[in-house]
Amino acid sequence: MRRPVAQARAGPIAQVWYKCRMEEPTPKAQTAAAKPSLAHRASRGFAWMLAQTLGSKAAGIVGQIILARLLVPRDYGLVAIAYMVVSLPAVIRQTGIPQIIIQKGNRFDRWANAAFWMELALGFLTMLLMLVAAPIAATAYHAPILWGLVALVSTSAVLNALLSVPVAKLTLDLRFRELAAVGLGYNILAMLISVGCAFVGLGAYSFVIPLPICLFLRALVLWKLAPVRVRWSFQFHRWRAMAADSGRLMVGGLAYLVQIQADNLALSIWHSKATVGNYFFANNLSGQILQLLALNLGSVLFPVLSKLQEDLPRQVAAYLRAARALALAGIPLCVAEAVLARPAVMVFFGARWIAAIAILRVAALAAAVNLAGSSSENLFQSQGRFHAAMLWATISAGTFTALVFLGSIFGGPVLVAAGSLACAAVVAPARTWSAIRVGGGRFRDVARVFLPPLLFSGLALAPVGLLELFVPWFDSHHVATLAIGAVTAPLIYLPLVWHFCPGDVDELLSHAGPLGRRLRRKQG
Repeated sequence: MRRPVAQARAGPIAQVWYKCRMEEPTPKAQTAAAKPSLAHRASRGFAWMLAQTLGSKAAGIVGQIILARLLVPRDYGLVAIAYMVVSLPAVIRQTGIPQIIIQKGNRFDRWANAAFWMELALGFLTMLLMLVAAPIAATAYHAPILWGLVALVSTSAVLNALLSVPVAKLTLDLRFRELAAVGLGYNILAMLISVGCAFVGLGAYSFVIPLPICLFLRALVLWKLAPVRVRWSFQFHRWRAMAADSGRLMVGGLAYLVQIQADNLALSIWHSKATVGNYFFANNLSGQILQLLALNLGSVLFPVLSKLQEDLPRQVAAYLRAARALALAGIPLCVAEAVLARPAVMVFFGARWIAAIAILRVAALAAAVNLAGSSSENLFQSQGRFHAAMLWATISAGTFTALVFLGSIFGGPVLVAAGSLACAAVVAPARTWSAIRVGGGRFRDVARVFLPPLLFSGLALAPVGLLELFVPWFDSHHVATLAIGAVTAPLIYLPLVWHFCPGDVDELLSHAGPLGRRLRRKQG
């Protein structure tokens, strides 16, 4: 039997919902007309998360520009050390309980109460350990300000625990519009408060004061949108039932936290706070695309791919198409950040951050590689392969830690960033292959995710990169360099991907809203 035209033109994630809809009982005609199809809801979810990504990134860039002009590298260094101090206690909260109860599906309500109390208890324990670590860090780094910084960050442990259950409920119900709106509001409000604090001279506190305020407001809104019945019964027997998978996810969370803090720790031991600040600034800037694009869309991928956990070949095929589309959209932005680092920093952030330019170039390339393999974690979890996810997180953290410590000992922040790039180049493709092989995926499928966008991005940005490198005039005309790159790079990149990767472009456009659908029809 031939598939309906609408299904044939849908992206692979949307096709999951066609399958689910066909397996459901046929509703009454008036009900079907009143409710949107699951395929439509999935596509709208991608569109809303993409809108949130773009809005959040715009707010983040504006905030970064203003903060970089109001603060100094030492402020960034103190914040980096504060987050490094709280990272070890924070592993207690990396339980993966939201993912576990999402996988319960129709049994969500039965497990939500126990999940809430377990998350809240771990949140209070985490906050207590962070507060204990505060005076130790202040003494070790000869920085009394760390007391206050760590204390403010510690409140996020409890407030994030309050968010877990309503976020899981909204995700399970595919209510991505509400999640996107709340996430965008959170990012904009946090940016405004940070800028206001920096403007009145609060220095490093500008980064952490927004945390308790914005998280509290976010919790209020989410519980209003997704009220879940919570009883005065802790249900400890369900805690034990969740502990097995939660333990594996906790180990993976520890490995993740080690990986995101090992570079700051290595630099803080052998280098000054200003050096740590330059690295933190560059690394944070390079990670904006990864955090806002890959992680937000990954939150959509997890519940959608979970619907196909009994059909692994189809699940892997859907994942690969989504991963290729994500790489085509995100990698050129990372590569552009690397090539245009000098003019971008000089124009938007000022000469005080000139030492961060070389770090940013390398860190942006590492972000490009990590972006391509970032969603493999969602595939592991949707398959229920928590043990494999834990092993790969441990391998990645161990490799990363060894390389960045060597870079810090024998060089400086640029070599530390190079260690991060080397780790990404080895681990990300291997982890992706491990995730897809159970469904018949091959290493050539991994190459199709990583290589085309990296190659085409390099070709697209080569002209402006060569001009900046060999024509001295561009050393002092940064706006002109950015303008040339903004015009020439898309003119080269878009025809290349449209010609060589039409299916992946089609997948990307299928989730890009009305504009994407119009472009898709023109392509057809």
